[in-house]
Amino acid sequence: MILGLETLRGLAALVVAFYHYPGGSVLWIPQGFMAVYLFFSLSGFVIALNYFNKIDNLRSLVSFQKKRFFRLYPVHIFVLILILFIQCLKFVAIELGLPAGQEAFGGHPSTGSWYTLRDFVLHVFLLQAVLEYGYFLSWNSAAWTISTEFYTYLLFAILVLISFRKSYIFITLSVIYLIFSKEIFQFINSIFYIFTPQFEHCILFFLSGSLMFFIYERIKYRFNDYIFYIFLIPCLYFKDYLPNHILFSIIILLVALLKKSSISNIILSYKPLVYLGTISYSFYMIHQVVLYLFVQVLKVLNLGVSFSSVKSSGGTQSVFFDTMIAISYTAISIILAIFMHKFIERKFRIKI
Repeated sequence: MILGLETLRGLAALVVAFYHYPGGSVLWIPQGFMAVYLFFSLSGFVIALNYFNKIDNLRSLVSFQKKRFFRLYPVHIFVLILILFIQCLKFVAIELGLPAGQEAFGGHPSTGSWYTLRDFVLHVFLLQAVLEYGYFLSWNSAAWTISTEFYTYLLFAILVLISFRKSYIFITLSVIYLIFSKEIFQFINSIFYIFTPQFEHCILFFLSGSLMFFIYERIKYRFNDYIFYIFLIPCLYFKDYLPNHILFSIIILLVALLKKSSISNIILSYKPLVYLGTISYSFYMIHQVVLYLFVQVLKVLNLGVSFSSVKSSGGTQSVFFDTMIAISYTAISIILAIFMHKFIERKFRIKI
């Protein structure tokens, strides 16, 4: 395990959490949603690092996908059922005349559907953000990334298998996709019209991260802090001129190439930061549920915090209150993630 990459995953999850409560919070990061795509590039690098040389037949492909399923699905289905339970409680509370906000199983303003049976079934099969049959942000909106990533894992395994584990074949096929991704998806959808843009983007970022593994594998030299920042700073400075999938992949490669003795690597390998990365999947999956409940409780209890109807996440028009809400809900999400990681994630993992 490259500890610095685990920390990157945790920090990306924090950025997403802070982004999802805008209001006037000082922790809100413009375009923080892009950290989600860093997950895809990270997964591409790590999966290629750990599995490229292990998938050599149909049996190993099935074994790989089985492990990926048990890595993602238990937490996903737990949160999905939790949301269903919350909405059922809300329905009962409203029927009893209790202060429980607007209708249960309500619709999204732009789509008219947020908690439909169709979308629930798509979630069960992890298809909500892969196929154009529902609303990809329905139920647990964070889970759209898990939907696309699960089937991207399958595509990766198939690509490795048909490449006969020959890196030059895999690289060639991946580069062709990176160059012609839009055209490829347009052609497929001109025939079937079933796949979402989200799925296209996930594959793009994932394969970009995978390609960095082959560069990492061939570079024996490890960077000190000076060399690391010589490459990193220009990349960040010219970020507006680099495609995001290239920028993220380069950052991942630079972190992976850090010397263990470098100050940057020591910081990124700090145990609490690495542990945040370890629990980041559970944290990411539960954080929006916690935010929803947190804001609802503040509203119902009328604790003197006035929420604006303009902000979808409920800004209070107070920098102090918004920042405290962002910190509080994030802290609660981390605590819950610790237990989810211990009792759900680790329990259901399967080793190949």
